[in-house]
Amino acid sequence: MDLGGTVEPKPVAAGRYDLTIARAEYREDKGDIDVSIGIDGHESDAPNIRHFISLPKPDDDAGKVGFKKLFLKRFLVQFSIPYDEASGFNIEDLAGSRANVQVTLTEPDANGAVYNRLNLDRLPSE
Repeated sequence: MDLGGTVEPKPVAAGRYDLTIARAEYREDKGDIDVSIGIDGHESDAPNIRHFISLPKPDDDAGKVGFKKLFLKRFLVQFSIPYDEASGFNIEDLAGSRANVQVTLTEPDANGAVYNRLNLDRLPSE
């Protein structure tokens, strides 16, 4: 087995990309949703983007609840995931959903690693 050309995947440059949600899992211990999102056309040379959707918790104040709901709605709207204002959404609808999203780069971490992150669009005027 030749491993000579094997390299670590690298994040893509900042810009708009077509993305596809590979998986989404509710994490009961954290009370959030862990989402893995692939960058179309870069499946083999860029790591998936890991995105966490924070859900409102009983002890959150009204401001925090509003903030979390806004970012959840932005995510659902951007990826065209069906939801109902009263009953919410089905987490099983996330995998396979696609969107064109602005992708940014993080600052280097302590080890110098840089990651891609989502920059969701604002909600359209209603």
